Parts: sequence; C-alpha cells; structure tokens
Amino acid sequence: MFIPDQTRQHAVFERLRQGILTGTLQAGARLPPTRALATELGVARQTVVLAYERLAAEGYVRARTGSGTYVATDLPDAAPAPSPPSRNAANDLSARGARLAAIPVTAVPREPAVGMLFAGGLPAPDLFPTQAWARSAARVMQPLAGELASYPPPQGLRVLREQIAAHLAATRGLVAEPDCIVVTGGTQQALRTAAELLLDPGDSAWVEDPGYIAGRGALRAAGVVPVPVPSGAEGLDVTAGIRLAPAARLVLVAPSHATPLGGALPIGQRLALLDWAGRAGAWILEDDCDSEFRWEGRPLPPLASLDATGRVIYCGTFSKTLAPALRLGFAVVPAPLVSAFVRLRTLMDRGTDAFTQAALAEFMRGGLLAPHIRRMRTEYARRRTAVLAAMQRHVTLTEPLAVPGGLHMVARLGDDVDEAACVRACRAAGLAVAPLAAYFSGTPRMRGMVMGFASTPSALASDSARRLESALRSVLGGP
Repeated sequence: MFIPDQTRQHAVFERLRQGILTGTLQAGARLPPTRALATELGVARQTVVLAYERLAAEGYVRARTGSGTYVATDLPDAAPAPSPPSRNAANDLSARGARLAAIPVTAVPREPAVGMLFAGGLPAPDLFPTQAWARSAARVMQPLAGELASYPPPQGLRVLREQIAAHLAATRGLVAEPDCIVVTGGTQQALRTAAELLLDPGDSAWVEDPGYIAGRGALRAAGVVPVPVPSGAEGLDVTAGIRLAPAARLVLVAPSHATPLGGALPIGQRLALLDWAGRAGAWILEDDCDSEFRWEGRPLPPLASLDATGRVIYCGTFSKTLAPALRLGFAVVPAPLVSAFVRLRTLMDRGTDAFTQAALAEFMRGGLLAPHIRRMRTEYARRRTAVLAAMQRHVTLTEPLAVPGGLHMVARLGDDVDEAACVRACRAAGLAVAPLAAYFSGTPRMRGMVMGFASTPSALASDSARRLESALRSVLGGP
C-alpha cells in the first residue's frame, strides 16, 4: 500500500518526539545521521531530513554544524504523566453545567438499531426530494463560492428571508416583512434565543402539559422556571394558566397543534391569550411546527396573524417539510427586537450555514417546496389511514387516539399498565415508540405511547401493528 511521504515524515517525527519526551532519547544525546536512520526505517533520506527540521523548529533538538543533531537539554526529563480519568465526570461540571446536562431533550434516546417504524414527529426519509434538492444545490454552488470565505449574515440570507415571507403569506396567511425574519438552526435555536433575550433567570413561563420536551428544555437551559399548564383536546387551558401564574413573562404554545395530543386552540382561547399577554406585558412564543399537516377540518391560521400589539414571536421550521438534518428554521420577530436577535445569533454561532440556506432559497424560488408539501400531505394521509386501519384489525391491547394534525398519534394504555415496560418491549421489537409520560412536566394524567406514522410505509402497516400487539402481549399477557 502506498503511504504518502508526508505521512511517513509525520510518523518519523512522532517516533522521535515520543522518544525525547519519555527519556528514551536523553537530553544531549546525538541523533543518528539522517542517511543511517533512513536506511534503518526504510524511508527516503529526505523524509528523515524534514522530520529533523520539524523537531528543530519545535525546540526538541539542536543542530550543530559539522557535528550532528542533538536532543535539546532544556526539555523536561520525562513527559508529564497523564492524569487518570475522573471516576465520575459529572463531578467535574460546574453547578450550571450539571443542571444543563440533566435537562431532557427527547422522550427516548435516538437509537439507530430501533429503526424508523412508528417513529414520532419525523418525516419520511424516502420522500425527501433528493434529485430536486441536488439540482438546487448545484445551481447555487458557483455563485456562492466567492462568499464562502466569509461568515454568513447572522440574520440569514436575504434571498431566503424573502422566500420565507412569500411562503408564509401564501400558505399561512401571515404577512411578515423579510427584515423581521431571522433564520435559525431550527425551532430549538429560535426558542432558546428568545428565552435568553426576553427573560431573566428565575422568571416563569407557561408551558403546555403535556408538551414539547425540547422546547421546555430550552427554557430551562436559559434559567427560566416552566409552569406546567394543562393542555388537552382544545390545546392550552388559558384560564388555568392565568390562575397558576398570572405574572408569567412568557408562554410557549403550539396553538395549531399541541404536542403530543394534537389539541388546537379555539378562537376564543386565542383571543384570551393575546389579551392576557398584552395586559401582563408577556411574550408568546408560537411554535407552528407541523401546521402543514392537518387531517381534520381546515388549516388553522397562526396566532401571530391575530396579534395587534407585537407580543407574538412566530417560530417555524423546515424539519418536518424537508429534513431535520438541514437544521433550518426561522423566527418572525417584532421589529424592535430584530437587532437584539441578530446580535445574539452572532454570539451563538456566527450565523447559519450559507450554502444550505442558498440551496433552500433556490428550491423555494423554483416553486418546488409547495408541490413537495402537497405530495407529502397526500402520502402521509395514506399512511395515517393505513396505520389506523391496521391497528383496528390487529391491536386489542391499546386504544389509538387519532390526533387531528401532525405526524404522530397516541396509543392509549390503561391507568394500571406499566407504560415504561410496554415502551421497552415495543422498542425491542424494532418499533420506535416513545413514552407519553415523558411529555408531561408533572404527574402524567394518562398513560400511553407516542407513535408516528409518516416514516411507516403503508405496505408495512399491518406487520408493524402485529408486532406492536405481540410486544404488548409480552408485557400485559393475553391469548
């Protein structure tokens, strides 16, 4: 096998350096002539010459004209002994670091071995528009090449913000100025940025209970105290929120599709929430994830479209319509807050990857996103119907709750059932379900499993349902 000279040179350098540091080659010792060492090691003499020159440049050896090369005498006699690994690395964290490390992000860890069947909240990988995306990326590569040597605009590429504004107006009825849109690394970054800017540690914020785990975690990471507010078939209970924390500084809410029960906030509750926020001087973080996928009734307009006082920060993402790995989302920010948002984005990561932004902008500019979403909506509706029908035919040990929107449903379990054991059995069977309990901030009001359908092809629905029943039977018993 051919080994590049540069690799050989580095190997010779490292061998000699380690010998010097460990004392095998003692201070003041003369190194072998380059020709002799090259013959011994089976490498070109020039390789050894360059290794010696590097050792000299870094102070490990000294060359004496007409005499040879010697190990420097001002080095330590031995390399410092490596520190033993900590028995408990958590003890090395700061108090703040330990608190951050303990915040849950997902209901269960992502385990590749479990697979994608029934994975909740994830789009189907087989529906990603690979060829269209590749063509869009290729078209922007050359024009963008000159800009890759500099940092991307921290607010996001202007061309992408213009496309997002047009998309929101056409699909969500939300009028947003490109100058008020901030491109983010997904919804998560938008939520964390808002929490850092608008709240102080110790301030309280309403969160849906059950609700979005990672969103709740973003608030906790910023030092905010989440106040669990009951959420059910009609979304967040605004009356309960006012009763529990009337002086809260912020509300994290998904008014069009609450996670994971899918409740949508009625118009009366929406107006009540806006009224309270205006009177309390509170902010509303609207998470509009999954709004493109509604299976019952008409799509609901964003809460931000009703906001007349500038208290709503609208957060969107392309994780569901395209792919989570793209890490592209955005926030529609009230004009007075834009400068602060952009400054904090700069401090966080100097901006979102410009190439991916440009590819998405080209994809949208070419009119490819809307038809892609329509195709996904049609296929997901088909898969949802297939999974529900398969569960009705093959599953007797759980009751599926058909959530009216989004990419998942909830399989309800009896109040006396060991939910954790059921989840473990299903995951061992290759079904990526999640425990409903993880979505509650406090004591769960019901037991069940959150399960997706988008990544489960219709042809696999019956087999997946039978595997689900078998896994549950291993825990619950039955014929």
